Amino acid sequence: MTRARVGHVGASLLAGPVLICAIGGRTVSGEDGGQKTPQAEAAAPSQGASEKFQLRFEVKAGARSSRDVRLQTGFPFPPEMVPAGETAVFLKTVDKGTSLEVSSVTVQASGQLTPRISARVDVRFPELYNRNPTSSDDLIALREAWLRFGVKPEVLWEDRGTTFYAQVGKFPRFSRRAVRSLESYGLWSTAVGRFEEIGLEVGGRLGGHLYWRTSLTNGNPLFFRDSNALAGDNGAPERLSEHPDPVFESGFPMLYDAKAQDTNLDDRFMLGAGLGARWLAEDLERGLDILGWYYERRMEDAARIRGSFYEGDLDLLGGAGIPLPFAGRDKWECGVSAEGRWRRLRGFAQFVSQEIAGLDRHGIEAELAWRIPLNGVLVSGDEPVLNWLDLLARYSRIDNGFAMPANFVAPSVGHNRRKLDVGFRLGIMRGVDLTAEYTINELFTGTGVLRPNEGLLTLRVAF
Repeated sequence: MTRARVGHVGASLLAGPVLICAIGGRTVSGEDGGQKTPQAEAAAPSQGASEKFQLRFEVKAGARSSRDVRLQTGFPFPPEMVPAGETAVFLKTVDKGTSLEVSSVTVQASGQLTPRISARVDVRFPELYNRNPTSSDDLIALREAWLRFGVKPEVLWEDRGTTFYAQVGKFPRFSRRAVRSLESYGLWSTAVGRFEEIGLEVGGRLGGHLYWRTSLTNGNPLFFRDSNALAGDNGAPERLSEHPDPVFESGFPMLYDAKAQDTNLDDRFMLGAGLGARWLAEDLERGLDILGWYYERRMEDAARIRGSFYEGDLDLLGGAGIPLPFAGRDKWECGVSAEGRWRRLRGFAQFVSQEIAGLDRHGIEAELAWRIPLNGVLVSGDEPVLNWLDLLARYSRIDNGFAMPANFVAPSVGHNRRKLDVGFRLGIMRGVDLTAEYTINELFTGTGVLRPNEGLLTLRVAF
């Protein structure tokens, strides 16, 4: 349904110009959506090598096609909350059919204040794929704002000796992979550490191969969202109207760490720790990076979620009177990840184990990317056109180890999931690339398998 969604998005743009048991994550701040090539990363100079300031703009636009799927809930909603034209409440595909969208506009400023002090500010709008609820969350998002002292050893970059760094502000988890090859996310990259956190991180290198990380942050609230591109509307204000007719549906939400909502640190500090090792060949074309990490925090009774009448943390698990079988308030996750490069082949894999107030989950996420140099098939002026092609595949799964009440308000949070994302990214010219991908998404409901599959086509222009 290529419809007024384009106009809606255009209007939005105008409106808003320690036990370590796992190995894993990335620490290049920000998620560059794959525009950093493996070769560029390998050749990147050590941070702090020179003083400079960079101002970067990026626009992402494209098409999305989402398969129409629905699942009836068993929760006893009052009759007035049943949507217009329905006989019951269903979980449905967030926005079925085909739409043209401007997903985000990024303005990023970064620089070296001195050879050993750096800073970054990253602002995005309308942040369509990261708003939750989709229709009522903030249109403008401050994704990063941090100040760093010292040199931070990055993934698969050449660095030697012993160093120390500290950074304060809003920044990604050190366990998060820095470079996403596809525009979509895997299941675990959605569930854990998708959004930046507010706090302090310190770390450094120990000789030529080992490095360490620790962090103390406010801990982002536990909430839920669909695992496809759009989060969906859960708790949006229009849902309170009689027999609502929502623009966006609920999707099939899963538990995940939502965006930071405030800087309140009362009884909600999250402690993180990690220890990693890396090996990098002298030619920089072969390397392996492994990191083990662990995070823990105590959840709040109710965490405010901007734009939703639902609240996060324990209140969400309470399920509007029909709760999940949770106990206590401790939340922790640990993981093992490895990222490697072998000439034109790049791979990533991680295992994650998590417990949310006694509700345990575990699973894996793995990705392979193969780069094919095209060497400028065409030329426009002095600029080569069609420079490289990445072939990409990612598999992820989440298995839940807890019993699910049949009439929980969002039964999909207890479904085991499998997700396969396949696609390619074409480097058209400097700062311009096109990504085409398709998601095969499976939710195992106990009575059958739901497949809310989705295709994305994204043109990215950066300068």
